Amino acid sequence: MKKSSFVITILSCFFLLTLAVNHCFSGEGKLYIVGMGPAGPDLITQRAITVLKKADIILCSPGIQNRFRTYVRPDKVAFNPWEGIHGEKAEKLRKTNRQEWLNRIKERRRFVQNFIVRKIQKGKIIAMLDGGDPCIYGPSLYWLLKGFDARNFEIIPGISAFNAAGAALKRPMTGNGARFVMLTSPFSLFGDHHKDSDDILKDLSKYDITMVFYMALRSMDKLVKEFKRYYPPDLPIAVVYYAGYREKQKVLRSTLGNILDDLKKVHEKWLGLVVIGNSVK
Repeated sequence: MKKSSFVITILSCFFLLTLAVNHCFSGEGKLYIVGMGPAGPDLITQRAITVLKKADIILCSPGIQNRFRTYVRPDKVAFNPWEGIHGEKAEKLRKTNRQEWLNRIKERRRFVQNFIVRKIQKGKIIAMLDGGDPCIYGPSLYWLLKGFDARNFEIIPGISAFNAAGAALKRPMTGNGARFVMLTSPFSLFGDHHKDSDDILKDLSKYDITMVFYMALRSMDKLVKEFKRYYPPDLPIAVVYYAGYREKQKVLRSTLGNILDDLKKVHEKWLGLVVIGNSVK
């Protein structure tokens, strides 16, 4: 075979292989990360409903499957993608044996991503359901799809607990002179590996800011202790329990000086969004 013919053959094979790979990931098969809103079906978007109807396979937690029975067919649900890495038991493991928790995440990520790739290659439509808005506070993007090629999935945004909390408070998060809004969690700000947490909080105290903390109720003792170093006792704090749930939603208004005592009067110790700043007055 002549050298020129050999080169042409190799290039042709490479071209065909490229077409085959592109077909696997740009054909009918696709992964959707679907924001399901903070509560139930009354706060889901029409775009999310459309994806659920056409999905061949659904990945979701039992809680989401139960809340959205109208749209999530049981025969389409493959498994709970966050089993073992998300939830109350996983949170306890993270605190007692962080390395084991991280290892579980790696194993689960590998399993979930391999499953998704195989199904996409077969032309299947997969919907991974995330509470709220996955781009604000969602485990799909942060844990399970880390390193996954962004070309292989599409995000369907949803209403966040942050939006539902603002509606419950009947206040704009940028009101009363707040210059900006910060969305975070106690672990993200005060985690053991964050050596500059003290400096950050000290700098933040110089400005009027609305701070919204996800998953904060279990860390309120530490959060209040740190805040008292730089903020006055009358700093407004609100906790919105079950944000977006019509029958269960509850708002607790307090201050930095009183919040720990006020929290003891409420039975719920998990599902509450903490909002700090003058905007919640």
